[in-house]
Amino acid sequence: MFNLPFLSKTPKKPLTKDDNVVALDIGTEMLKSMLFTVDNLGVEISKVSRIEQQQHAMRSGIITNLDTVLENCRLSISSLTEKLAGEEYPKNVVMGIAGEYIQGVSIVVNYQREENYEKEVTPKEQEKIIQQIENKIEVNGKEDLGQRIGLTNEDIEILHITKTGLEIGGMPVDSLIGYKGRDVKLNYYASFAPKTYVEALKKVAAELGMNVLGIVSQPFAVARAFSGSSNRDFSGIFIDIGGGTTDIAVVEKGNVLETKMFAFGGRTFTKEIAKALEIDYRIAEQRKIKYSQKELSKDLSRDIQKIVYPVARLWMKTLKSAMSYCDDITTFPNQIYICGGGSLLPEIREVMLEFPWKKFLPFSVVPKIEFFTPEKLDNIKDDSGELRNVFDITPASLAKFVYDNEVKNGGR
Repeated sequence: MFNLPFLSKTPKKPLTKDDNVVALDIGTEMLKSMLFTVDNLGVEISKVSRIEQQQHAMRSGIITNLDTVLENCRLSISSLTEKLAGEEYPKNVVMGIAGEYIQGVSIVVNYQREENYEKEVTPKEQEKIIQQIENKIEVNGKEDLGQRIGLTNEDIEILHITKTGLEIGGMPVDSLIGYKGRDVKLNYYASFAPKTYVEALKKVAAELGMNVLGIVSQPFAVARAFSGSSNRDFSGIFIDIGGGTTDIAVVEKGNVLETKMFAFGGRTFTKEIAKALEIDYRIAEQRKIKYSQKELSKDLSRDIQKIVYPVARLWMKTLKSAMSYCDDITTFPNQIYICGGGSLLPEIREVMLEFPWKKFLPFSVVPKIEFFTPEKLDNIKDDSGELRNVFDITPASLAKFVYDNEVKNGGR
């Protein structure tokens, strides 16, 4: 069983294929949830729920009105479970987290087996190696985030330390057990957040009467959910444009090297439309959605386009700035995948296609840009028939995270 560090170390009952789980993506504009199960073949999604959030509920991906968000969560869970028998009711939830203060770091650890390196690694030795490394990552990661945002270790929570790759004697392996060799290389992704952010999400779960399987860095989850993204020959950039934030994940040779988040999403576009046209925010939001779906008249579309395009250019400048801080990247992958509700605005893709990538960022060629659509998800079967949209990628990715850690990787 996979135990996340901020949860109890007491062993919990492993999930079975009959255990319903909820993936909860508490977005700035929309709260999305999915009911799913996991087995050896992957994730099966049985129902999807989407609840529109009130404007005061969230800001930049962070809960600002807990009571409102809780009520929306209850409505969403009720929608998922209305036809379930009592014994089928989900007891576990996995939750996403985003925001500028969520720290994600890729870590490569070189470890030498000083004793018995000519003997095969035993399960006990592998557990010892991994535990030592994860303990060190936890301490160093908290110190790094604390220095960056001015918090003490006690104010920082570790979200998850996820092993993304293993090598022994220069050979990539899925497990060290049974192999000989002195030199061991381990790839990890570690995610940290301010305790106040995490406590708010844990309170939501407690109020819903559910056990938290994980609170997961959303860009990491999205990158790992793409079919083939953990293969050693895969490289790509994932950009998830939500209502309050834009999340970036850079994958190189199957490992998530960098994640960045910035507070600029679809809500900024809506506010500009509302201001320019002197209309209510909710009307502006609906008009933006209809514009994205090409359901407005030519005159209205022209008005929206004039407002949205300059905002999209500003978003592109912010994206460029965020990517320029990816310190561990010498050359960016030449494939970009976009998802999230904000990606549906045609001006987003337009400004990305216009942008001189090679001039301002270390790209060897101009990157290709395509949508990360649900059919590109890995090990996910949609029994609901409702998994159709690019803004459903994040909650589905959270479900995939549970599969990876509960089943695929045997909890480690």
